[in-house]
Amino acid sequence: MVAGVGDGYSVRIDPQEWFRLKKALDGVDKKLTTALRKRLKNAGQVAAEAVIAALRENAPPGAPDPAGMREALQQATKVTVSFGAKAAGVKIKTMGTGLPFEQKPLLAAYDRLEFRHPVFPKGEDRKLWKWVPQIGRPYFGASIIPLLDGAIQDEVRSALDDAVSGIGGKIR
Repeated sequence: MVAGVGDGYSVRIDPQEWFRLKKALDGVDKKLTTALRKRLKNAGQVAAEAVIAALRENAPPGAPDPAGMREALQQATKVTVSFGAKAAGVKIKTMGTGLPFEQKPLLAAYDRLEFRHPVFPKGEDRKLWKWVPQIGRPYFGASIIPLLDGAIQDEVRSALDDAVSGIGGKIR
């Protein structure tokens, strides 16, 4: 099991093993798969709630906080569980689906300590724009990383162990 950074943060298990486990659970009782999926989603929700709590904090002085942006980011923080043969695992991701088009670049920028943006840009030539530094508020990794090394991985391991025990521990 690997905790990693990529498109959001995820706990990854070999997809083939993950898929075989799901098939084995389905073969015994589909309720075992449902229970495993629920436990894995709940484990990921711990990290998602930490991200949401960080987004609820007041923005630092000078940080961007367009109307409704942080609320939209809170609502866009989701946990998904996949048992696919090629892409499997628990994924925690904040997407800009609820943001207006002009605010979507702030999704990544707001998660940095500092970023730069143009002030009253004129024309299409970006070289002529005046750029200024802006303070961000890292909310994603800063909230999740401490949890990945402990509670989340422990719960994922426990859920998987219980699922394997439920089918007699015979997975190859």
